[in-house]
Amino acid sequence: MSGTMEPKVKSRRLAVRLGLVVVYAALIAGVFSFGKGHTIIIDNKDSEDGSIKAIESLSVSVDGQEPIDLSAGDRDMAKVRGQGHRVEITVKDGQKVEKRISVPLKEDVLLLSLPKLLAGQAAVIKFVPLEAVAPADEGNNNAFTSPTDPTAPAVPGAPAMPGAPAVPGAPAKPGAPPAP
Repeated sequence: MSGTMEPKVKSRRLAVRLGLVVVYAALIAGVFSFGKGHTIIIDNKDSEDGSIKAIESLSVSVDGQEPIDLSAGDRDMAKVRGQGHRVEITVKDGQKVEKRISVPLKEDVLLLSLPKLLAGQAAVIKFVPLEAVAPADEGNNNAFTSPTDPTAPAVPGAPAMPGAPAVPGAPAKPGAPPAP
């Protein structure tokens, strides 16, 4: 047999290789979308504009997980995988509602507003945490002061250093000249 292959064998090998590439690509896409984890913050609060009020008491289960009991104004979270989820809500009066939600692929943490979901509005939004902002009117509280420096400003409620004056500017010992 010589080093050349039949055209039939070449085309079969090419078809098998292309088929494997397609299967691998589909497998990668499936694992990426169905295996991606999300954190859903379940919210039972009034809407920002006040048009939808929170439910007094309810129980919610996401994808058959353990039910979470929430009162008006409460939040909790559920960890889920995939894009589509089933949310079962049982209101205090026995009313049971089942809704399906889908989450965006690129988002890790989402907020699910249960009152909006029950009202039929868009209930899944991106969760943006509030950032702690230091008040501008308070000065630099991180200034370094040495605990052994007798000229350092006194901190209210802090114990006095041995030998340091109790009041700034007072002499440290009787008969000593006052501090500058």
